[in-house]
Amino acid sequence: MPIIEILILTVVLLLIAVLALSVRLIFTKKGEFKGGSCRSYSSELKTEEIGCGCGGACGT
Repeated sequence: MPIIEILILTVVLLLIAVLALSVRLIFTKKGEFKGGSCRSYSSELKTEEIGCGCGGACGT
């Protein structure tokens, strides 16, 4: 039975971790992730033709 207890503990800890990471997303009105921007998109990535995911407005 200790394996079942370990699995339950693991699932509970994972759920706590996911909830802790999504607190801002859940409790804000417009719930969005903030952080990276297209300003951090370097010219080195442009020469390698790697997109930044900003919808075509990279590097502006």
